[in-house]
Amino acid sequence: MAPDNRAESAEVQHEIVDLSVTLSSVFRMLVPLADDRQIDLTGSWKRGCTVLSMEDDVYQIIFNLVENGIKYNQPQGSVHVSLEKTAEDVTISVEDTGFGIPEEALGHIFERFYRVDKARSRQAGGSGLGLSIVRELVQRNYGSIEVRSEVGKGTRFMVVFPYFEVEGENENAE
Repeated sequence: MAPDNRAESAEVQHEIVDLSVTLSSVFRMLVPLADDRQIDLTGSWKRGCTVLSMEDDVYQIIFNLVENGIKYNQPQGSVHVSLEKTAEDVTISVEDTGFGIPEEALGHIFERFYRVDKARSRQAGGSGLGLSIVRELVQRNYGSIEVRSEVGKGTRFMVVFPYFEVEGENENAE
């Protein structure tokens, strides 16, 4: 009988991912939803924001955060996504003008099945799993996530990953 290799095949493979390319893909998918809901979706980023992660994971992280910003926004609201790089980190920031999250709920939003506003979540189609999955994916890819929110003004999620410099990147910048 052959040895059981399921544990080995379940190991995740990290690769070099340029988050600007991932962000462009997310925008292509979510612009129609934003337009349909009359939400102004904007972004600012540059190429070369490379991290060592799983491409599907970072896509899912960014997609969930941007989609939430659109779904839980106020009429005529906006969602702005930015991508910034330092020598050590790459930061994805998703900021919306939505309803905001009450202070007492902020400590729970990453828990499975937790919903800030159960009635609004049902209308928007939320299951209460999105942010818990986002946090798991961020941690699995060596990152951290932080949230700031003010009721009636909006929410800002910041995801930070270690920057992974690609060989020859600085040579091409000249």
